[in-house]
Amino acid sequence: MSVLPAARAARRAAPPAAPTAQPRPATAPQLRLVAPPSRSWGFVVYLSACLALLLGGGGVVLWLNTSLAAGAFEIHKLEAELKNHETLQETTIESLVDLAEPAALAEQAAALGMEKSLATGYVILSEGSVILLPSSAEVGAEGAAGAQDGAGEEGAG
Repeated sequence: MSVLPAARAARRAAPPAAPTAQPRPATAPQLRLVAPPSRSWGFVVYLSACLALLLGGGGVVLWLNTSLAAGAFEIHKLEAELKNHETLQETTIESLVDLAEPAALAEQAAALGMEKSLATGYVILSEGSVILLPSSAEVGAEGAAGAQDGAGEEGAG
């Protein structure tokens, strides 16, 4: 038999040896300088992308704000113009109503040299004629004259 199998058996049977504590040195371990890791392009690309997004976002916000402000100024201008037109329309309607009153029409007719007529007339354009109707004053005067004539005849008869 050989010695080799016996040495293996002895190792198996022997309990493991306790770790031996190494004595600690009384001074702190010596620190040494280490070279910094080389910078990779990934950090530069990441930083550039963040900066580009930040500047692009700021530019978009500035553009939106400017366009909204321009729209607000346009709306304000149009509302002021609308208010001016509404005021003009109200004053025009008021002046038309004032001019359409009968007293104002009579003054304008007198200024043109027109005179007030007692009879009412109609113009018939197809025939080219004017039909005058008797006024209520004329009808009343004829009725009163006829009543007086009839009363005088009855009294005489």
